[in-house]
Amino acid sequence: MLKDRLPGRVPQRSGAGRTSRRRLNISLDPVVTYAIGDIHGCIDKLRRLERRIVDDAASIERSKLLVFLGDYIDRGTGSAAVIEHLMAPPPEGFSRICLCGNHEEALIDVLDGRRTLDDWMRLGGERTLMSYGYDVGYLAKLRRTAGDAAAIVEALPAGHIEFLRELPVTLSTPSYLFVHAGVRPGIDLSEQRDEDLLWIREPFLSEGPGISGRLVVHGHTPGETPVVRDHRVGVDTGAYAGGPLTAARLDDAAISFLDDR
Repeated sequence: MLKDRLPGRVPQRSGAGRTSRRRLNISLDPVVTYAIGDIHGCIDKLRRLERRIVDDAASIERSKLLVFLGDYIDRGTGSAAVIEHLMAPPPEGFSRICLCGNHEEALIDVLDGRRTLDDWMRLGGERTLMSYGYDVGYLAKLRRTAGDAAAIVEALPAGHIEFLRELPVTLSTPSYLFVHAGVRPGIDLSEQRDEDLLWIREPFLSEGPGISGRLVVHGHTPGETPVVRDHRVGVDTGAYAGGPLTAARLDDAAISFLDDR
């Protein structure tokens, strides 16, 4: 399976006490890859889309890869269930790689004291905490007290936090670079900051080319439909805001799309 051939790298310390996330490489393109956009707690859409992907790939016997592009939590109502789903084994016959999104990084920043709780709440963190059992009244009370961040995150299972901490930031294959937000144009991947890979919009969205001739496949910037440009494929279609959850289907013949509808 692909996951058995994925070398990691030793995390290095980054600015402000942050640990740089792993950057994964695969030496061959899988027969087919499905890159799934921002889930944001939409567990029902994730389950429907995954069933569609399994049906679509039923005739393919080897090298089937699911790449999740980050933003599993916040805004939607089922963040805890989404994380639990992604921590479970993938569908039979598939390998699965989950990348980090800026929302996962924001939560880790709260845990490690680099970001305030209110910053995360503005990103939709309240919905995440509610999915772990917090009621809104108690949450509001804790937010008014000293040390509220430490008290609130006690609701989060240790295994879920470890999963979020260990998420890599990129996956490279000979043809594609998978990343949550994009890349800073004109800079080699080895010199890209995690901050850019997780948060960037412009100038990446309007400029090319990709990294080392690779097509960049990303989420982060929502649109009504998937976006295909010479240098990028964007698959965030606003699932939490009423849009579909979308996957890009990548093989050696074409790029196509599936969604949960």
